[in-house]
Amino acid sequence: MDERLVVKSFGPVRDLDITFKKVTLFIGDQGTGKSCVAKLFSTFKWLEKVLCQKKYKLNYFEQYKRFEAKLCAYYRIESFIQSDSYLRFESNLYDFIYSNGSFRIYDKNEGSDLFRASHQNEAGLSKIMYVPAERSIVSVAENRTKLLKELPDSSETFSDEFVNAKKFFKSGYELPFEGLHFEYDSLNEVGWISDGNYKVRLINASSGIQSSLPMCMVSEYLSKMIADREEVKLSKEEKDKLEKRVAEIMQDDAISDSIKDMMIRQLSSANRYDRFINIVEEPELNLFPQSQMEVLRSLVAINSSSEQNMLVLTTHSPYSLAILNMLVMGAKLYQRANEADRAEIERILPHKYHLNENDVAAYRLSSKEEDYCVSIISPNTGMIAKNDLDSCSDEINRIFNQLYRLYANTFAK
Repeated sequence: MDERLVVKSFGPVRDLDITFKKVTLFIGDQGTGKSCVAKLFSTFKWLEKVLCQKKYKLNYFEQYKRFEAKLCAYYRIESFIQSDSYLRFESNLYDFIYSNGSFRIYDKNEGSDLFRASHQNEAGLSKIMYVPAERSIVSVAENRTKLLKELPDSSETFSDEFVNAKKFFKSGYELPFEGLHFEYDSLNEVGWISDGNYKVRLINASSGIQSSLPMCMVSEYLSKMIADREEVKLSKEEKDKLEKRVAEIMQDDAISDSIKDMMIRQLSSANRYDRFINIVEEPELNLFPQSQMEVLRSLVAINSSSEQNMLVLTTHSPYSLAILNMLVMGAKLYQRANEADRAEIERILPHKYHLNENDVAAYRLSSKEEDYCVSIISPNTGMIAKNDLDSCSDEINRIFNQLYRLYANTFAK
C-alpha cells in the first residue's frame, strides 16, 4: 500500500519526498501546500484507476498538455506549475513523472495482463473522494448550478455524492457527535437536523454541523457502497469493449484455463470498487475539540472497515495529532494486553477505532523552516513526537509566562 510522492517547486510546495500509508496526515500553517499535496495524490490515484480500467491509452495524458489542462485544472492547481517543477508518483502499477514541462507514464507491468491481474486483485479498484474545505456550501446550496459554478470541478463532484448520500440514507443519518440526527425531505429537497427535542433546517444549522455532515455522510455512504460490492456504471461503448475483450480471452487457445480465469476475474474487478480512498481537508472545521474527536474517530472507523482503504487528512489542529496518538496507543495496548485488560480497553476505546502504528504517516509542512517537510512520527515510539504535539501550547505558554512576569512586576510596585 505504501506509495511514494516526490514534489519540487510546485506552487507553495518547496520540496518533499514522502510515503503514503493507510492513514496519512499533513499539518502546517496556512498556505504551506497541505491541500496541494493531497490534490496531487488524488490526481495520480484517479489516473492509476482509469488506466487500470483501460478507459484511456497510456499516452493520452502525455499529449497536448492534458496533464496540466485536464488533470491539474480539475483542482485548479494548473497555475502552480513552474519552469522547474518536478513531480513523481510511484504506485504498484505505474510511475508518473512530470519534468521539464512534459508528463510521462511508465507501465511497470510492460503490458502483462497477468502481472496487472495479480496486483490489481491485491489493490482493488479505488473509489476516490476528495472532501474539500468548502464542503459547507453543499449544506446550504438550494440552487446548486448557480452556487457551484465558481468552484472547482472537484467541489461539484463532492456535491453530487452528497445528493446520492441523502437518497441512500432514506431513514435518516446519525451524526457522530451530540446525538444529532439528519433527515432529508426528498419531496421538498429540504434537510433537517434534530437532537430529539427540536429540529432546524440544515441551512440554518451551525457552521460545524454544515461542515461535518456532508463529510461524514458521504464518507459512510461510499464506504457502504464499496462494502456492497457495487459495480462501476458503464456506458454502452464500455460494455461492448468489455464483452469483446472477454470473448478474445476465451477464444485464445494459447492461454491456459487457469490464466483465463485469472484474467476474467481481473476484468471483473476492474469494474467493481474494492476500496475507498478518502481525502479530507480540515475535518476539524468549526468543531469543538470533543466533536473533532468524534468525527476523526468516525473517519478512522470507516477507513478500518477494509484493509485496502486509505485516509488522507490535512489539518491545522493539534487536537488531530493528539487524537491519532490516542488511537495508536489503543492499538499498541490492545496487542500486548491480556483478556481482562482487552475488555477494559474495548470499553474505553472500541477496537474499530484502533490504528496500527505501521499504518500511520504524519508530516509537518513549513515554509519558514529549512526543512520544508518533516515526518513527525517518532522512530522510537511509532507515535507522533511529543514536541510536535506541544509546539503550539509551548509557544502560548512562553508568551503567557513573559506577560505574567511583567504583570507580577507591575502589580508588585
